[in-house]
Amino acid sequence: MASLIPILGPVVAAALTAAIAFVVSVLAKENKTSEFRQAWIEGLRNDVAELLGDFNMLEIALDIYIGQSKTDVEQLSKVDKFFTDNRGEYAKLDALCNKVVLRLNPTEHVSLIEKMRVLEGSIGKGSKVSHTLCSELVNEFSIVLKSEWDRVKNGEPTFQMTKKVALRGFVSVVVGGLIVSFIYIYQSYGVNAQSPQKQSMASSCSANKSSCASE
Repeated sequence: MASLIPILGPVVAAALTAAIAFVVSVLAKENKTSEFRQAWIEGLRNDVAELLGDFNMLEIALDIYIGQSKTDVEQLSKVDKFFTDNRGEYAKLDALCNKVVLRLNPTEHVSLIEKMRVLEGSIGKGSKVSHTLCSELVNEFSIVLKSEWDRVKNGEPTFQMTKKVALRGFVSVVVGGLIVSFIYIYQSYGVNAQSPQKQSMASSCSANKSSCASE
């Protein structure tokens, strides 16, 4: 076993170097992924806040504008005029809706995407409808954002797995190193302890042979 120590040393060192390089590359990649996720969270929060705020204010303004209408015909006429006068604002809302939807994952955020489309289709239905929809969306987006922040805090799944494997590997290497060192020390001590005994036995044999020869 002691003869294998000079061979095992470089092999273990090379394995440790490769493992460390792998862990470092994974950590760098996961760190970059976390940065992108944080930017995504900030962008989504800003877009949602701007969209829902502008949407509510526009619907309130529409209610106020058509509130004094005396007939249905006059009300419809005012609605058309309001849409025409605020075409730019409605185009901005439509762009924000699409921007938010494009930030969402079509598999994970199916319910949110459906509600965003409902919100987009509720333009011109008044502040009561918009307020209800906006409140529901705020609650749902809060859950999504919290979930994403937790993912950033705890690390990506790959990072978590690598961390566990690296920890177990480190413990295994330390334990293995201690065992090998103990065996090496034990064998070296045994060899050194046996050497004086062998020398004394050899001296005794030599002495015996000399005495026998003299007789």
